[in-house]
Amino acid sequence: MAIEITNNGASLKIKNGTLIRNIMKNQILEIVVVKTNIIKIDNGKGALHNIFIPFADVTSPLTTDPEALKDAINEMMATANIAGNATEAKQIEEINKLNVLNTSISQIQSSVSTLDSKIFFEPVLVDESNPNVIYKGFANPSANTDEPVWAIQKISDTNDVCSYQWADGNKNFDNVWKNRTNLSYS
Repeated sequence: MAIEITNNGASLKIKNGTLIRNIMKNQILEIVVVKTNIIKIDNGKGALHNIFIPFADVTSPLTTDPEALKDAINEMMATANIAGNATEAKQIEEINKLNVLNTSISQIQSSVSTLDSKIFFEPVLVDESNPNVIYKGFANPSANTDEPVWAIQKISDTNDVCSYQWADGNKNFDNVWKNRTNLSYS
C-alpha cells in the first residue's frame, strides 16, 4: 500500500491509504533504519507505540534508498521548517518590536496627558478685537503662538445670529494662532 509522509508544520503527516496519522514533531525522539529497509520513528513510548514504515511502500517523499528516506524525514524535522518556532533571534526581534511599541505608547500617553480633556472647556487665548468676531485658541497652555499646535474657533455675530466655526473645519491642533484671521473656517 502507498504511504505518503509530508511535513505538516509542527507534525509529520503519514498517510497510509485512507488512514491518516499526524505525529507531533516534538514527540519524535529518533528516526532510524532497522532491518535494512524499515524506517522506525521512535516516539519514546516503547516498541508497541513506535511507527514502522517499510521503505518499499513509501511513495512520497520518493527517495533512492532507506537511508535517503530517513534523511528526508529528518530534514522535515528541522526546526527551520516549523512556522512560528521560537528561537533566540525571533525572541530578540519580538522584544525589539515590543520596545518600539512601548516607546510609541509612552509618547501617545504623554501627548494625551498634555491635551487633557479640559482643554476645550476654556480657551488659552481669546481675541475680541473685532466687535463682530471672536477667535478662541485652544492649545497646551505653554504653546507658542507661532507653532501649528492650535485648534481655533471663530464666533461670528451677524444681526444677532452667532455662528461657530473651526479653522479648517475641524478641531485639530494644527493651526498657527498668529494666522487666525487668514485661516479658512467652516
